[in-house]
Amino acid sequence: MLQKSHSLTATWLCLFLYSGLFTLLQEVLFPPLHLPGDLTVIVCACLAALPILCYGARTGTCKLYPANAQRLSILTFFYLVSLDFILNLTVSLSSPLIERILRLLGIGLREAPIPNGSTSPLLAFYICLLGPILEELIYRGIVLQKLLPHGTRLAIILSAVCFGLMHHDFYQGLSAFLVGIIYGFIAVRYSLMASIGLHILNNSMATLLPMLKNSETAGSLITILIFLFALIFALVGSILAIRRKSSIFPASTTFPDCPGDVLMHPMLWLVLLFDAIYLAAINFIRI
Repeated sequence: MLQKSHSLTATWLCLFLYSGLFTLLQEVLFPPLHLPGDLTVIVCACLAALPILCYGARTGTCKLYPANAQRLSILTFFYLVSLDFILNLTVSLSSPLIERILRLLGIGLREAPIPNGSTSPLLAFYICLLGPILEELIYRGIVLQKLLPHGTRLAIILSAVCFGLMHHDFYQGLSAFLVGIIYGFIAVRYSLMASIGLHILNNSMATLLPMLKNSETAGSLITILIFLFALIFALVGSILAIRRKSSIFPASTTFPDCPGDVLMHPMLWLVLLFDAIYLAAINFIRI
């Protein structure tokens, strides 16, 4: 038990360093250098990820293909892609309702800068490839694996919470939490490589679809067809899974549940509070 506690302490400390270093580098140290914004994001992300990735490599935590991994079929993969897509769409469509509820509480959201409809190749590389790889290695390859001995469900949900808060953006964080649960299930049942692949595809679609929508009539039509295909695939897949009483997700009985050892850890709350306070500070305003 003492060894597990030390392992969790090191994990939360490295995760705090990752989030804290990324914020410090991006907001304080790099602005005076006047580097291009896209390059700044990439350099900051890589430098901030070094401590926790080195920790994962030293402890042998990250395994792209676990020994007990199951085979992920093409149909199951596309079902998960569709489910991922629909969750992101649900968050986007729920934004008016969410903001109305926040206004009733006297809270508003800062207006996000209006995108110009284009993404630079360097930023697209980070969003579609480098970012998903780094985030999956950290949150599903290290954090999730370190939490698994304390319960599969706890590990999946808590790693998704940390993943969502790390984005420091309200809507991105909400979407990241929801899809992070899916990525966690995939990493446990199938492999870390599968969750990386799904994350890359999800981010690539999120980058490509606005470009298609803003291009021409044909682009808008393709976007609508993708929405319909994802919705039908997600609904049919869910109905079939329910009717067959089967699940693509892992059971929670593989590991013993000891939530108290994790949830009462002071370093965990340091990570959660730092990300939550920073997210609130840059997103919420009093109205």
